[in-house]
Amino acid sequence: MSSTTCPGGHSRQRSPIPAVLRTAALICWAALAGACGDRSGDPVRTAQAFTAAIQRGDMNAVYPLLERAATERLTAAAAQASDQVGGRRRIEPAEMLQIVDVDPNFELAGAELVGDADPSEAKDGELAQVRLLGSQQESHTLTLVREDGAWRVRIPLPPLTPTTTTP
Repeated sequence: MSSTTCPGGHSRQRSPIPAVLRTAALICWAALAGACGDRSGDPVRTAQAFTAAIQRGDMNAVYPLLERAATERLTAAAAQASDQVGGRRRIEPAEMLQIVDVDPNFELAGAELVGDADPSEAKDGELAQVRLLGSQQESHTLTLVREDGAWRVRIPLPPLTPTTTTP
């Protein structure tokens, strides 16, 4: 190994690996990392992330996984709730999520795409269904919609409560 002197008089050992090999290794690593990275185009992974966030009770993680119609409704409901507390506190949209009818003992054993469609070829606005399989043989089906190139979970939307104003 050879050494070089850095500014300040410190010596640094040079790597015996030639620069070409280091560059090739870096390119291979980057290619593999990209191939194994985030696959936001996969409705099964989105359904699994949604289920895990629900089980943790992490509504801040659930919120970005919801379709646009749901996030718009939650944003409007949060603004309405903030107005109702006289502006003393800003209510966040994720705080408006109320997940009901979820068995706290549901343990996700697997998830599978229902149907023959290839989700990677889906266009915005198209739907996919994912069946969640529980460890006790129970199953639930989630509907997802592709928006802006990513899969989002569709949830039932309750109507907004009309606000009343008094003069």
